Amino acid sequence: MKKLLMMLSLLFFIGCGEVYNIEKTTNLPKQNIEVIPFANFTQTQLAGYKVAGIIEGVLKSKDFNISQSLWDFPEEDYTLKEIKNIIENTNSKYIVTGYVNEYRYKTGIDGEPVISITIKIYDKTKQKYIYTATISKAGNTYESLGTITQEAFNKVLDAKNN
Repeated sequence: MKKLLMMLSLLFFIGCGEVYNIEKTTNLPKQNIEVIPFANFTQTQLAGYKVAGIIEGVLKSKDFNISQSLWDFPEEDYTLKEIKNIIENTNSKYIVTGYVNEYRYKTGIDGEPVISITIKIYDKTKQKYIYTATISKAGNTYESLGTITQEAFNKVLDAKNN
């Protein structure tokens, strides 16, 4: 019985955690950046657009020079093909995009928010991605999807630029 309780406690605390995976590269560029919509692989409508809006705000709060606003794109879910087309046709040197794999509230009594997001920064000069970070996080019942997404982006960007 003790073992069962210990295992259940361990699973509970593991499930409420957060996971960050950051690819180690040079410090992030702060000039000539454009945030474009993220690909939405969830059942939550516009999750990719919402997540892109949050990261744009976080980047601006950290003095990144955003050359074109996300608001210049129609509010819709974008396919990978559309995102690649945007990357090819933008004039910005660095493009921030990624994937949203999970962005929802868990079902049940508590309904905790859970996210799983991959951030990618593309360098048009080098024609390759120079930065990748993956975030998975479960929040508490009193938190929102936006709150835990913003906290996660702040944590990842602070870890990268220090």
